[in-house]
Amino acid sequence: MRALIGVALTLLLPLPALAIETGSVFRDALSNDQQGPELVALPAGSLVLGDSLNRGNDNERPPRPTQIQQAFALGRFEVTFADWQLYADATGKPMPDNEGWGLSAQRPVINVSWFAAQGYCQWLSKVSGQRYRLPTEAEWEYAARAGSQSYYWWGAQLDSDEQQPRAHCRGCGTARQIASKTALVGQFAPNAFGLYDTAGNVWEWTASTFAAPYDGHEQGRAGLLDNSPRVTRGGAWNSGPVYLRSSLRDMKQPQVKDYAQGLRVLRELP
Repeated sequence: MRALIGVALTLLLPLPALAIETGSVFRDALSNDQQGPELVALPAGSLVLGDSLNRGNDNERPPRPTQIQQAFALGRFEVTFADWQLYADATGKPMPDNEGWGLSAQRPVINVSWFAAQGYCQWLSKVSGQRYRLPTEAEWEYAARAGSQSYYWWGAQLDSDEQQPRAHCRGCGTARQIASKTALVGQFAPNAFGLYDTAGNVWEWTASTFAAPYDGHEQGRAGLLDNSPRVTRGGAWNSGPVYLRSSLRDMKQPQVKDYAQGLRVLRELP
């Protein structure tokens, strides 16, 4: 799969009239000459969802072959405070708390609930004329794995040091000056799909309700009136390395806001 996909193009493409090619990096035009988050076009494909190595938790099993039927585009980075600022300015909503961390525009937005994340996606859809939403956890794991089936997307071991850490977490070897806060997005190597920070930095909301063990509902999308726990994925700056594995699932109530929780958007493709 990696040979077909390659590394996402570094050139940002204007919104094309024709089909968006796999691996393309692009942004949708919004209003007032503004642009939405950077996106990477991903192909349809398949994965073994969950823990196939018997090194995870019970709620990651049984592993199941899963088909992603439709190509989609996913945020190249986690949604940043700069991305969210456009939404806040347009709607009059207050900005989330940035905890006083410097250069917050370039950091992933935090302190946003699942409901707030849904509001942001709905606004993006309205102003872009495209369909934005949160990924299901199956879509999220497919994108995070990028064709791998290993413990981490890059392999079986963390293999990290302070010269070239793999991700931002407690125990990942990242610089001391960011040990107690988020890192700027895009500081670590991307996966084979060209996506950054799918392990560490902030947890990412998914569209899915939490079912444990997997019971066939993990690919569904929760409704706005559903107050059951949601699946959150990826680990964060204050997580240990074990939380960065591709199959790791955690849950949070949809109204929760905290300083290690953010999001990444999915944009449906025609």
